[in-house]
Amino acid sequence: YNEYKSYLRKRNICESHQIGMPDKEFQSREEDKHDVGPLKDRGCTDIICIIIFIVFLGGMVALAYFAFMLGDPWRLVNGYDSFGNTCGRKNTKLEGIKSEYNGLDMTDKPYLMYFDPTVMLPSSLSSVAQFGTGSVKELTMMICVKECPSQNVVGIFSSETTDKRFATYKELYDKNKVSYCQYKFFEEYYTDTKATELGSKDKNKLFIPESVSSNELSKQYGGSSGPCPPFLFNSTALLGRCIPGFSDLVNLGEELGGKATSGDIATELETKINEVLGTNVTAEQVMKYAMSDVMNSYRETAMMCGASLVISFIMILLLGWVAQVMIYAIALVTALACIAGPAYFWYVWYIAKKDFDAMSIKVPSQEENVQTLMVYAIIVTVICVVVLLLIIFLRSRVGLMVTIFKEAGYMVMRMIVVLFTPILLALFIVAWAGLWTFVSGFIYTADNPKDLEFERAYTEDGYDAKNVTFVIFEDQVYIKYVWLYHLFGLYWVTEFFLACHEMAVAGAFVQFYWTREKSKISFPVLRGIWWVFRYHLGTVAFGSCIIAIIQLIRTILAYIQNKTKDSTSEVVKYLLMCLQCCLWCFEKVMKFINRNAYIYTAFKGSNFCTSCKKVFGLLMSNIVRVGIVNCVGSFILFLGKFLVSLIVACLGYFMMSNDETLYFWAIPVLIACIFAFAVAHTFFSVYEIGIDTILICFCEDETKNDGTPGREYYMSKNLMQWVDNSSEALSNLKKKKAQQKAQAKAAKSSDNVTMEDIN
Repeated sequence: YNEYKSYLRKRNICESHQIGMPDKEFQSREEDKHDVGPLKDRGCTDIICIIIFIVFLGGMVALAYFAFMLGDPWRLVNGYDSFGNTCGRKNTKLEGIKSEYNGLDMTDKPYLMYFDPTVMLPSSLSSVAQFGTGSVKELTMMICVKECPSQNVVGIFSSETTDKRFATYKELYDKNKVSYCQYKFFEEYYTDTKATELGSKDKNKLFIPESVSSNELSKQYGGSSGPCPPFLFNSTALLGRCIPGFSDLVNLGEELGGKATSGDIATELETKINEVLGTNVTAEQVMKYAMSDVMNSYRETAMMCGASLVISFIMILLLGWVAQVMIYAIALVTALACIAGPAYFWYVWYIAKKDFDAMSIKVPSQEENVQTLMVYAIIVTVICVVVLLLIIFLRSRVGLMVTIFKEAGYMVMRMIVVLFTPILLALFIVAWAGLWTFVSGFIYTADNPKDLEFERAYTEDGYDAKNVTFVIFEDQVYIKYVWLYHLFGLYWVTEFFLACHEMAVAGAFVQFYWTREKSKISFPVLRGIWWVFRYHLGTVAFGSCIIAIIQLIRTILAYIQNKTKDSTSEVVKYLLMCLQCCLWCFEKVMKFINRNAYIYTAFKGSNFCTSCKKVFGLLMSNIVRVGIVNCVGSFILFLGKFLVSLIVACLGYFMMSNDETLYFWAIPVLIACIFAFAVAHTFFSVYEIGIDTILICFCEDETKNDGTPGREYYMSKNLMQWVDNSSEALSNLKKKKAQQKAQAKAAKSSDNVTMEDIN
């Protein structure tokens, strides 16, 4: 046994095989100066950046703590009335607020109703509707109600309709104790005794101001500040708000008149929907039918979503061959177009020239047309000749791209678990987005309450409800800076997760590429993740911070654009658009550089700046290869995603088009197609990182090695055919494999002899 152990030591064989890639496949820092391969003795990179990132996250935690202390997101979820009460909640009196209706218990009133429903429209539509003045939301009463109105009470002009409206309000209160007027109105302000004192005519003053004439009402209606609403709509409870239907808004538009009311907007929108759908149903019916179709077709939708997973997986398997067919098809079509295009232009010029020569009277304009056609023909010919030459001389580069696609597919199939890393990434991003949104609710509501006192336009001096005190919430003076910090955190952490995923996946592909015996590699994905979280979080934080800064600047610029959209200066608008375009291009360039820097860091373990410098030089020395792989490759991947969505759409068409229970079968099919595209993008993102990693490794391998003994290529035989000395390298590879087989055979014979001696 001791002789056997001595034999093993001489052969450098361990008694127990270590799980994972053998360390001899990695390079030490000293070896890395002379050779190529993944770095073995890695160290932490860009430590100062990860420290800054941790401190920044600490700031976000502190900000969230103060937001939790000051904010109340239930005001956003449930809505709040004009007196600062949150609907559906038991409220306490706000500090420093004088309004008598603040601090009421609203647990039995979960719905928010607007006296003027147009305040729920975007500001642009609200201004078009011409309802109210600048502070329409502050001066429009909002109250919490037990249930949303279930009938229409629209008339607002004549005394007769006013009486009818009041009778309806009073009947609802007497019958169901449901009040749609100001709180305690029927209990305190308008009792039966008060109604008797005022008389049937004067009591209308409680609902509509006499100082505003009917003509003025048609332009800007009064009474939206209460104490009772000028009209009621049959409303549906949606997210705790009473939302009137389109048809009711049309009735309001007919009642109020004017050239641009909410009724006109509703009618126009409904008409557009009907034109698109080719039906005569109302918008409300469209929504109901659409939701019904989605619910009734959930089985088919689930089947299509499941099919998208299978189709995407099959596309990954076939992408190498599909890409080859598509690339050569595109090249062939382009070449034919480059031949047919100039031929057609010269033919048109020839016919025009022949007709011109046949004219007895030469018209100058006809002569100019002939000359112009000749110029066009020359330009098209030159362009097409250049494109043809590029196709001819770059065909080898296109072949390299096809081979890289095949290699990426092969590696993905050997590391199948790598396809599930985007799902883990999506879970992290969704969790982070949910947490960020949750904290945003507290920040948004961390404002100061303030009393807003004003007088209603009533002429009855003895009426107690003439003066009203609303409660408004004003932003903190520092809120803009808080939002900038919070928004930058969203960008930075999101890009941080994306960068971690890119580097981890690149690390897995790097290990697979730089291992000569592919069968010995194990757990490359886990090792890639370990490298990122153990050594390179600082590099990831550095690169993601750069992208986050650019995104924040673009957001600020978009905010400025929105504020200056009504500016009369076209120069300002043009400059802002140019800046936005430049920043967009700069962001794309930096994302490209960052991804390749992450790949190089996963490869060599260098810091961010060193990786950028090294990989930039490597890419510039292979600019043609990089351009073809990134441009044509990205287009092929997009076509692959589109093909997955198209197959799912066809599947949905055959499954649902003949289903008579569905009104709009295209809606669930569209949902399934969107899901299919997202799934395909998830799978193909891994494939895209793999392609970029293989390209960089190939370029580095070609630079450091030459295929001679002692400096053999790490690349596969398929890739080896695209290097300059491919024949010599393949010959050396065959010789080396023959030598290895001979050595293995000799070692096996020696093992047998040794075991016999031991026995």
